[in-house]
Amino acid sequence: MPRFDRNPRSRLFRLALVQTVLVVVCAAPGLLEAQAASGTQACGGNSTVDILGAKTAMSARAFLAQLQAAVQSNNEEQIEGMISYPLLVLRSGKRTRIRQKQAFLASYGQIFTTPIRDAILHQTAQCLFGNSSGAMAGSGEVWFREQAPGQWKIITINESASQP
Repeated sequence: MPRFDRNPRSRLFRLALVQTVLVVVCAAPGLLEAQAASGTQACGGNSTVDILGAKTAMSARAFLAQLQAAVQSNNEEQIEGMISYPLLVLRSGKRTRIRQKQAFLASYGQIFTTPIRDAILHQTAQCLFGNSSGAMAGSGEVWFREQAPGQWKIITINESASQP
């Protein structure tokens, strides 16, 4: 059986292999940080739901997709099922609490206005903002929070957020 440590070619091979491993091991953390930073940079430097953990971020983005589909199809009943009561509605400097389903459905057109709908529909999943208060669509027009693991509900509608 040949001895590889005396063969110049195998020593070169082993040296190249060690150098490759060192480059990968040393560079990998930087690459991961760069990828995470590029996601934040793509979102204007804002925090995203990713700071809440991978599982929470994934469920928040799934909720956003369901909400966008319901808003796109103007499905009032489905949207109503995504509300946590009492729902805080901020509009024209007034704070209103919608306490039950019937009140929400009766006021749906005044709550889910064009600016609110647009904020939801134009929100990208990648740049969904998140912090300890929950997740935010648009510039704060819609806030939703995880009520139980994987169960998100809308807690605030803020039409004032879309006004200059």
